[in-house]
Amino acid sequence: MRNPPHRAIVGVLAILAAIVSGSCADRPDNTTQIELWTISLRPAFTEYMHGVISSFEQEHPGVTVKWVDVPFGAIERKFIAAAAAGRAPDVINLSDLMFARFAGAGAFLRLDEALPSDPHDRYHRGALAIGRLGDGLYALPWYLTTQARIVNAGLLADRGTDPSTIASDWPTLRKQAVEYHQRTGQSLFTQPLGQDSQLPVMMLADGLVPFRTDDEGRLRANLATPEIVAWTTDWVELYRSGAMPRQAATNGFEHLIEVYQEERVAVLNTGANFLGRVKDASRRTYDRTEVASPIVGSLGRAHIAIMPVCVSSSSRIPELATELAWFLTSPANQLDFCRLAAILPSTPESLSDPFFAGPTAQESADGIEKVGQARAIVAEALADAVAFTPALECWPTLRRSFNENIKRALLSGTPVDRVLADVDRDWNRILDEADRARLRAGAPRMSIDAIPTPSPAEAAR
Repeated sequence: MRNPPHRAIVGVLAILAAIVSGSCADRPDNTTQIELWTISLRPAFTEYMHGVISSFEQEHPGVTVKWVDVPFGAIERKFIAAAAAGRAPDVINLSDLMFARFAGAGAFLRLDEALPSDPHDRYHRGALAIGRLGDGLYALPWYLTTQARIVNAGLLADRGTDPSTIASDWPTLRKQAVEYHQRTGQSLFTQPLGQDSQLPVMMLADGLVPFRTDDEGRLRANLATPEIVAWTTDWVELYRSGAMPRQAATNGFEHLIEVYQEERVAVLNTGANFLGRVKDASRRTYDRTEVASPIVGSLGRAHIAIMPVCVSSSSRIPELATELAWFLTSPANQLDFCRLAAILPSTPESLSDPFFAGPTAQESADGIEKVGQARAIVAEALADAVAFTPALECWPTLRRSFNENIKRALLSGTPVDRVLADVDRDWNRILDEADRARLRAGAPRMSIDAIPTPSPAEAAR
């Protein structure tokens, strides 16, 4: 399946790589201005950001920070337009899916030698890995999220299932879902399979790598192997059997809260912030909910989604911009941020605070102890968690190709091996186009090192 938008993106990346003009410098009043872009923090976190910026400015007399907050859906387009006009921000916050797309084109400064101390001593290693491309570090991890197992214990009990028996790994949970559906006619859990498909990430979490290196050292697709075909077939057959709700094939993450609050599924694997949405949508469902450790793949590691912070390679004040990125992601600033939002810090030092040990007194007083319980659970799971997001600039395009094709297997009955063979060919085309763009930009080819392949987690502590 051809994907014309990818060619347009590649062209933009080549333009980005050629940008040499900067964004911010000295102002007429002899102050230096740094421009910082974030994603969707206004209005909820305006006061927090103003406080962080004020503290940075106090530590750097003569420096002002211009903060620009951009809606999530507009950040890529606005960044491309600003960079092409020579007005890229000095520091920018992107999602992990967006980061590699621009980093591979040379849009960001390499930070290894510019940081005041070793980033491995400050940041969670699983989170830091997302900022690496090849042997360079091009982003610092800011806040992140990982999953918890959200279980409607009351619903399970109503249907004759002991909530304590619900598995914490996908292979076992899938088998339980088959038995549950045969016995009750209902769905035990749901997960996005077609739109926003989680299958590529779950594949990596099960230790199956959908990439390989060929004899020429090129990164190639590896989806048509018997192991991956069999693994994918298990998920497709689970859906086709009716053991998962129909929205699993056609809807993304937005369907989770709908089917859970209406008690059409009893188990989810999602962020702790989901609990607040459940409470607002259905107090009955919230009251019947229990929180447990995340559902993981065969490697025993939870997946983390990361919001990295990058310094533009076109910044005229790279040292100062790097200082701002380092300051923004400090343990103290991240802890303050986590107190305001259902997120986790990328700095292990922050996790040592009692805030991550359980519900606060205020949460207990408000009757939302489960939010604090979930926070403690996901904080503990973070120790072995990994970002199963390949650090490839074309990863969003590869994911889109997978989404479009896997729906044929889910909805039209197309054999899984044929679908994955088509995805394999499409991925190789996309990888080739991305490599050509990298070579034109003077960057090395993509490497298998960009694919997260962690060892299995340690045994339960």
